[in-house]
Amino acid sequence: MRFINWLLHKCIVGLLGVVQKFLSVPTQTLFAGAGSSGQLARHMVAMGHQRILLVTDQILVDLGMAENIRKSVEEAGGELFVYCGVLPDPTTAIVEEGLAYYRTQRCDSILALGGGSSIDAAKGIAASATNGPVQSLVGILKIRQALAPLYAIPTTSGTGSEATFAAVISDAETHRKGFLADMKLIPLGVALDPLLLTGMPQGVTAATGADALTHAIETYIGRWSNDEVRRLSGTATRLLFDHLPRVYRNGQDVQSREAVSLASYYAGQAINHASVGMVHAIAHQLGGLYGTPHGVANAIVLPHVLDCYVEHSPEALAELAAVIGVGRSSQTDHERASAFVQATRDLLAQLGLATRLESFPTSDIPAVANDSMAECRLYPVPHWVSRAELKTILDKIAV
Repeated sequence: MRFINWLLHKCIVGLLGVVQKFLSVPTQTLFAGAGSSGQLARHMVAMGHQRILLVTDQILVDLGMAENIRKSVEEAGGELFVYCGVLPDPTTAIVEEGLAYYRTQRCDSILALGGGSSIDAAKGIAASATNGPVQSLVGILKIRQALAPLYAIPTTSGTGSEATFAAVISDAETHRKGFLADMKLIPLGVALDPLLLTGMPQGVTAATGADALTHAIETYIGRWSNDEVRRLSGTATRLLFDHLPRVYRNGQDVQSREAVSLASYYAGQAINHASVGMVHAIAHQLGGLYGTPHGVANAIVLPHVLDCYVEHSPEALAELAAVIGVGRSSQTDHERASAFVQATRDLLAQLGLATRLESFPTSDIPAVANDSMAECRLYPVPHWVSRAELKTILDKIAV
């Protein structure tokens, strides 16, 4: 059975790898630094967008962020219409409501403001505006027409949704998560404004930072990694090790906030070329079953999956050790890979993140293992984790 699963994984990943090589990643316009959100808003008007739909949540409206964007748009000669109905894990109903408002106000473009939920909702609205119901777009490469013009201003640093070709929209009735994957979902422009991040709570900073770190590591060590991916994800990894503890301790550190935002963005770009891996395959199950925030789930799972890779595929992890300056060149790949994994554990500990999941009973391990392995067939992991290895990992994180 293990051989059959391994062979199926090889065939699926091989086929997806061929398809991926022929996909063109759109070029984005990037604004970064203090005040860049206003720059992006003015850029949209300069590009001819006169009636802009802002997709966000009520909290950011209450904080005044939407009003600041409105001022920038109106100063440039455009109009802003605010849809603030986004909730965590956006549903098809939210997309439909946002789309109805987009059409009622005769908008010509969409600007997402918020974390991954707002950006994913905006992607769903932009896609369904030109392609039909969002339910029909769930899957890989099902979006036929260009989206309504889409731009993004992330207010967290971790999901990378502002840079990636994916969106997650849950079915409003079944609550089953639907994954949309298409290069057309990549926003045309992005602003990484650290001034919007200084009030982010410590827990959110830690969890989203762990998410970005997982993206960076999994893309670097995956089988689809190449020179460009390693440049992006290696830079992201170094920036996160250098700056994430700083913004965790001091949320007002604008320079480090910007660095972490760039790291999340670079790691998101790397995903477009290299996908993710086993950590995400497990974390998605924990999120679906127990509502575990994605970054927290990644943080719990990441060190244990990396331990497994140290034994079977240490070379890329050894390279990452050099990227962050741990280990010695005289050591073996195995020793340097181990040093990197320990440094990762130390970083996550500095962020106060959990190491076990209290809501995960050991009785659920077989089901979680089955679903994780099924999802992992789609990912170019450096080592095919056996069912026994996976159960060992899950034993370490369950209560």
